[in-house]
Amino acid sequence: MYQKYQSGLVETITINAGIKAKEYFGELENPQDGKFLKGSLPIIYIDFIEDDTSKPRTIDLNFALYIVHASYSKNELTRKDTQNEIHDLLKKVYKHLAFQSIEDSEPIELKKLKKIYDANAANAYVTVYKKDISMSIPNPILTGDI
Repeated sequence: MYQKYQSGLVETITINAGIKAKEYFGELENPQDGKFLKGSLPIIYIDFIEDDTSKPRTIDLNFALYIVHASYSKNELTRKDTQNEIHDLLKKVYKHLAFQSIEDSEPIELKKLKKIYDANAANAYVTVYKKDISMSIPNPILTGDI
């Protein structure tokens, strides 16, 4: 039931914002291992976190966006450029997701952003931000989709 919304987020970020995005499958469980390829960064991993069915007509879906970038240089200016790239990427995410709808959802709500990892790992300086977002969808029991 939630797959179409997660896939819609991947598509919106990839096509509209021009940023590599894919569903999260534990790639960041141990960032020191560097399970992401150098040529694939920056990337946004999209993870379905939870739903809230406490309202009778709608279900709130909560997702986490893991925004990952790395600098493979010890040069401070190069590392600063990478940091600027990730900030520009965050602006694109905000611009292309804020108040947008996926399928039949209500507009996306952008929530908290938090840096969750920033360290020397996998022969690079890796930075990971977690951006929480949510959207409300019609209750599929009422719409007959279940």
